[in-house]
Amino acid sequence: MFDAIGDLPLHPLVVHAVVIGIPLTLLLAVLFAVPRFRSAARWPLGVVAVGSAVASMVARLSGASLKQALGIVPGNPVGDLISQHAQLATQLVWIMVVVAVLAVLTVLLVSRRPETTMVDRVLPLVLIVAALVATIWVARTGDIGSRAVWNPTGDTVYTTGR
Repeated sequence: MFDAIGDLPLHPLVVHAVVIGIPLTLLLAVLFAVPRFRSAARWPLGVVAVGSAVASMVARLSGASLKQALGIVPGNPVGDLISQHAQLATQLVWIMVVVAVLAVLTVLLVSRRPETTMVDRVLPLVLIVAALVATIWVARTGDIGSRAVWNPTGDTVYTTGR
């Protein structure tokens, strides 16, 4: 189920939704924390956070299918990097579950009124921290995954031609 769309592997396609969605969740969380932008960011925040969590789960499952289809096993540079990539991806899925739950709670519980309570102040800040962790994790996960594909031995030096 999580292996291909037509003749293309699903994993590199769905990864782009994760790479865009998680930083967008962070941006919307920051906007939501500013009371002036709260009403505009409220529902996009919930939708993007939950969508990014689902996309990260699909990316994880499709990555496992791709790994199996290609016969990648640990014990060589590519296999070792893919194992690290998979471990970080699993952690990212759980981080995104936390972010999605926090985003939904924030959307539903933070007041629309000008007077603020402790929940109105703390919950958006906790969400920002969690979304920042998720953004860092998606960068780490993607970095190792791209190294596994493009430079697994680390011996290729890419230059800008200067």
